[in-house]
Amino acid sequence: MKLSSLILLTCAATVSGFAPVLPEQSSSALMAKGRRGGLSSGGNSKLNKPKSIGGSETDAESKPKSNWVQTSIPSIKSLPSEKNVVKLVDTQVPSLINKQTNPTGAVSVVNYEDKTYCFSSSCASCQIPLTKGNVLAPTDETNNEARLQCDFCGATYNLRTGAPVEKEGGKLFGFLFSKTESKELPVYGLGEQGGRVFIN
Repeated sequence: MKLSSLILLTCAATVSGFAPVLPEQSSSALMAKGRRGGLSSGGNSKLNKPKSIGGSETDAESKPKSNWVQTSIPSIKSLPSEKNVVKLVDTQVPSLINKQTNPTGAVSVVNYEDKTYCFSSSCASCQIPLTKGNVLAPTDETNNEARLQCDFCGATYNLRTGAPVEKEGGKLFGFLFSKTESKELPVYGLGEQGGRVFIN
């Protein structure tokens, strides 16, 4: 009897160790849903709009933005400058941090035609990091703006707006994520003020 109780307790402890952990509803979860709210640092809300850089001005003319948050990025010059290569950059912005999937609040940054674009660190469709994402040439569908394709599922986005666009060829696991391909890729503006880098 004691042996069967011990086995049962061991199995129960093992099973509970593999139970899924449900993330708290936080502002980073809201960002994953494509909402712009939630980027606040609790600091000075009277901050002037930092000077935007390159292609990071996402719909600056159509959407007023006032939620600029200071990052841990040392300077704009420290951003990756290698052309057409997606790199991750840690921001330490609390609303972008997810302890399970993004503990440093990383964002993806790419330099395309001397413009810097900033967007989510993972694909909106499959949630795989975009470090091997492909920067594709512009099309009429994207109003002659570059595209970004997830290397894993093949989801393709307008690089500036994050809007999903027609796929460029199929990918091995693309069929698994076909229902989520209509999700927009969160995009962010980057700016500099007083030698400090801000994200919007």
